[in-house]
Amino acid sequence: MTLDLTTLILVMAALSLSSTLVLWLIWLINRQMPGVLMWFVASVLNLGAVAVNLLSSLNALPPGMGAWLSNCFSLTGGLLIMEATLRFRFGLSVQRWRALLMLIPVFVLMSWINRFDASARYAFHDSFMVGFGLVSAVAMIWRPAGIEEFRANVLAAVGQLTMVVALGGRLLAALFSDDAVTAGLTSAGTQWFLFAAILFYINWSFGLSVACYSRSRREVMQLAREDDLTGLPNRRSLDERLQLSLADARRSQETFAVIMMDVNRFKRVNDELGHRAGDQLLQALASRLRQALREVDFAGRLSGDEFLVIVRGAQAVNGLDKLVARLQEMLEGRIELQDGIVDVKVSMGVAQWPQDSDTIDGLLRMADARMYQQKHQQERVTGLKSREDMELDEPAALN
Repeated sequence: MTLDLTTLILVMAALSLSSTLVLWLIWLINRQMPGVLMWFVASVLNLGAVAVNLLSSLNALPPGMGAWLSNCFSLTGGLLIMEATLRFRFGLSVQRWRALLMLIPVFVLMSWINRFDASARYAFHDSFMVGFGLVSAVAMIWRPAGIEEFRANVLAAVGQLTMVVALGGRLLAALFSDDAVTAGLTSAGTQWFLFAAILFYINWSFGLSVACYSRSRREVMQLAREDDLTGLPNRRSLDERLQLSLADARRSQETFAVIMMDVNRFKRVNDELGHRAGDQLLQALASRLRQALREVDFAGRLSGDEFLVIVRGAQAVNGLDKLVARLQEMLEGRIELQDGIVDVKVSMGVAQWPQDSDTIDGLLRMADARMYQQKHQQERVTGLKSREDMELDEPAALN
């Protein structure tokens, strides 16, 4: 059974053009998303390969020229698709990218050498394309952050696997010099390969659209729940976690506690060193807080220099006191900023469910009151020490 070659190439050209336009629009909307621009460039190259095949089918190019250009375009496009997928999932690797760029001259040279030998040309081309496709398909679904990311990426992976199966079949035929492949564009093998390429463009373009939309949505949701300065959960995320903790506690009768804290004399840091130093101080304190937390605890920034920690499994008062003491020890101390060194002191207030309150508002009010009580005590102690130092210095001054 044979398929109409010109029709297949025209359909493939239309789908390739649509895919290129879709990726261009995705890039315009998500310019900072890694890999999208490279996907667009790869799609342009694939569109060029399709155009060359169409011209070859109409005998509009010199012998061998169409095969050479088509292979150069498609091999470089496959390489860029793989690199774009790796960047989209795992980020940029300069060493990897430099190594891949060294393959492009090899593609150009070998495609020229094999332009009149269909078996050698397909064997070389399809070997690389199968590898590129397998890496791209696996990378799209490798260790997803959750089931939602897997579902969003799986269609693009299926599109890649469609091409891997088609290319793998043509590769085997080329290795055994099957007449279904060696006849070139007019062969049945090449025509069925073009049909598989059509399925690839459908699945791949739709799959990338879904994957990019899902990535963008996750980033927006993360920004909505993340403090842009410290990277900790923001007030909205804290409120959600507090409600969830309260519901779990009422159901299981397992107590939890909230620890409210702020930085002593933070306004003085802003006044003397500037607001940039204050921001750096909050970022450094957030980093210390992450290191001090247990896996079961949750911390976020309430506002300004105030932070909140939700402590799960705080059954014993002694255990909670030890946790608070450990947090205070790890958070306090000297922090080097660009504009100076600050000796950080923090005040903390603790409220426990249900002993102190059975509501979120009640727990927060109690923790806030105890935090300011500790702050005032620390300020009185600091003031007494300062007066004692002055009294000790006065006799020396009189003498």
